[in-house]
Amino acid sequence: MSVFGRYALIAILVVFLGVTVLWMLLDDSERVGVILAAFIAYPVQVFSFWLLLRARGEPTQFVFYWGIGIMLRVLTVITVGLVSWKFELIEPAALLLTLVGFFFVLLLMEPAFLKLDSNDLRKKI
Repeated sequence: MSVFGRYALIAILVVFLGVTVLWMLLDDSERVGVILAAFIAYPVQVFSFWLLLRARGEPTQFVFYWGIGIMLRVLTVITVGLVSWKFELIEPAALLLTLVGFFFVLLLMEPAFLKLDSNDLRKKI
């Protein structure tokens, strides 16, 4: 399995685990926010990681794509924050805190998978 596939699989498991734990602790309106945060955070994060993998071996490209990924996450949080206040069925605080939490945890996982990718590249050479 490729590094991207491993990351995507582990990321969906982490998100699922987070939703499961939070599900037991929150009420219905907050649960909707948690589910929505999971559906927003996962594709944004996986896409951002894919961008980093495109830049492997190129330091300037890596920093450029890393910056794009960070900006994408920040713009996602800002957009969700501005839009979420208009919906009565969603608890904005739960949505935003969960979204930022998922981004944070998944972002912390990236270096381990990038290191795996660089080890795979060395084995091929």
